[in-house]
Amino acid sequence: MFDQDFVYQYRTKNTLIKEGYAFAISTQWFRQFNSFLQNPNGVNISKIGEINNTSICDLNHSFQANVDGYSIPQQHSMTFSRIYQLKSNVKYGQDYEIISIEIWNYLKLYYNADYDVIVFVTQILPNLTNYFTCENLDQGVCICTEVFYLVLVVVQPHDKGLMMAIKVPACPWVKFDKFRTYIYDMLEQKINPKTFNNKAHMYYNGKKVPFKGNKTLQEMEINKEMQIMISCQSLTIGEVEEEIETDEDEDDQETEKNLHTKQEFLQILEQALNQQPTELLTLKSIQEIQECLEQNDFFQI
Repeated sequence: MFDQDFVYQYRTKNTLIKEGYAFAISTQWFRQFNSFLQNPNGVNISKIGEINNTSICDLNHSFQANVDGYSIPQQHSMTFSRIYQLKSNVKYGQDYEIISIEIWNYLKLYYNADYDVIVFVTQILPNLTNYFTCENLDQGVCICTEVFYLVLVVVQPHDKGLMMAIKVPACPWVKFDKFRTYIYDMLEQKINPKTFNNKAHMYYNGKKVPFKGNKTLQEMEINKEMQIMISCQSLTIGEVEEEIETDEDEDDQETEKNLHTKQEFLQILEQALNQQPTELLTLKSIQEIQECLEQNDFFQI
């Protein structure tokens, strides 16, 4: 079948690779595909065959999830059998190419693929050493080769039997909000990141992890193969909800509200003090009071 519409639609897709993640694709398959595009008589899309990434895909599955002494029930364990990272010994341009998310999704509509192979696109940072650049990269970003497997253990506190293990490749240098987007894009449930509740908490090594913001995984000391526990108050296997940490935002809003209140208080107090004789001023100075207010130490006023 010769399909000019296929070629037109393909060439309208966004090839720009932005910060977050992208896909690796077998150079052998991609070169064959591009040679079909050069056919002056049209593209016979039925002859190209499935995208074959076996030669570039890391199939390591040795890391087992365990939390609080409980093994993850087999029926609740999933390892993303289609989401992998690159083999360590493959070479860019020789074994694989990097394509945008939009191009990958379009090609999969027609050809399917044996393995989805993820690469992480990060900002070029001062301490970043294991990376490379390629064509179509957005300004200031690179492909980071420092990648490890991470196991997310999702557990409902009142029912350990509902625990679920999710194994994904991760990059310590990717921004955490970008990594969060990646996780939910990869989930079979296709969670909409704009819909969430705040009933869940994420922990690793006994510390609460904020689940949003511009921090990198490296800054939160997530830089090696480990597991993170997500404790959810209301969770079912078929309904995974986004966990998001809003405590900092709430604190910021409360602080802003308090500062507004303090400013009003100081204005009223200053007006009242100005109306009193000097010998009656037994309170602290305005400056001292303001310092106490800024410290939220009302008991010292």
